[in-house]
Amino acid sequence: MEQKSRYLDVIAFNAALDGTSRRGKLTKVNNLFSMMRSKSLCPSLPTYNILLHGYAKQKDIRTCSLLFKLMISSGLLPDRLTSHSLILGLCKTAMLDVGIKILKKMISEGVEVDRFTFNMLISKCCERGDTGKTFDLVNAMNLLRIFPDAETLNALVIGLNRNLALQESHIVLHEMAHKGYLPKGKQYITLINAMCRARNLQAALELKDEMTSLGITSPDVAESAIVRGLALSGKVEEAILVLDTMLRKQLVPTVATFTTLMHMLCKESNIAEALKLRNKMQLCGLKLDVVAYNVIISGLCANGDIAAAFELYQEMKQNGLWPNATTYTVLVDALLIEGSNPSTSDVLLEDLKGRGIISCDWDGSTEQFQKALIIAKKRFKYLKQNKRKWH
Repeated sequence: MEQKSRYLDVIAFNAALDGTSRRGKLTKVNNLFSMMRSKSLCPSLPTYNILLHGYAKQKDIRTCSLLFKLMISSGLLPDRLTSHSLILGLCKTAMLDVGIKILKKMISEGVEVDRFTFNMLISKCCERGDTGKTFDLVNAMNLLRIFPDAETLNALVIGLNRNLALQESHIVLHEMAHKGYLPKGKQYITLINAMCRARNLQAALELKDEMTSLGITSPDVAESAIVRGLALSGKVEEAILVLDTMLRKQLVPTVATFTTLMHMLCKESNIAEALKLRNKMQLCGLKLDVVAYNVIISGLCANGDIAAAFELYQEMKQNGLWPNATTYTVLVDALLIEGSNPSTSDVLLEDLKGRGIISCDWDGSTEQFQKALIIAKKRFKYLKQNKRKWH
């Protein structure tokens, strides 16, 4: 009876530890664990797994190591949850190579390792661009008859694209489809962009056709991917030709496609063409978003046409869009360099004051206007550096 009572007490403590750990309250977790041991209750394997997972998520690998040693010394053997938690902590603390060594050790000792743990390590290897270790892990999965799933294959595509192994990435996409995991449009678009950068337009066009035939996305989005890929590769003229072909076919490019092209044109100081694209966009029934407005406003300011930039700024507000930190930073910088007229100054300062960026009133003097702009610039710089949200 006493043994059963102790068993139930351990279960109760485990439930309390799990709930507290999930809320990230590790000081309280430690207190509960100490209380449990002071009552002469023997922590079970689930107890240690709960603790290891909680500390791993908080990147406290030192405590994880101490707990693991304590667990082993008490005669408990690790299971798949133990290995996952240990490796999670190592991955979170940028100790990927140690994590892989732990994985190998666990496997050699007969500890079960699950697909989630493999996927975590594969994803981290792909982020680091280490395709060698990535495929070693995939081979180990296959040997253990733990077959890759959509998450595994997605990580492989990302890693291969990062290393410009584009043909291999395409093979993995085919493997996904073969296994019944329909690739995402984003995966194809990323590969199309990479193919365009590698000047392999033929392969990019084949990928676009493949996207459409598999039903992954609509022809509009597939064609748009080619336009963006060409634009991002610096082939702006070719991108415009493809876009015009789309329009003749009555295919509507995405807002992001127009925005990317306008951005590249503005970078080339070709504001006139960027504005033509804006008109085409509106003729297609598409509305400019904040990013699109910012691109053209930035281009106009860089070209010294602040009056036209402010017209767009006013239009943006009239269309119900909220200018963001980028909008104001561009306008403030332009006015500090080029100067302003009274009507422009009044509008901008009132808006900055209304959005809580500055608090001073303007008496109409150039000196005070410059001072207010400098304060606003510093404020936006602070928000950006500290990653503060601003509305």
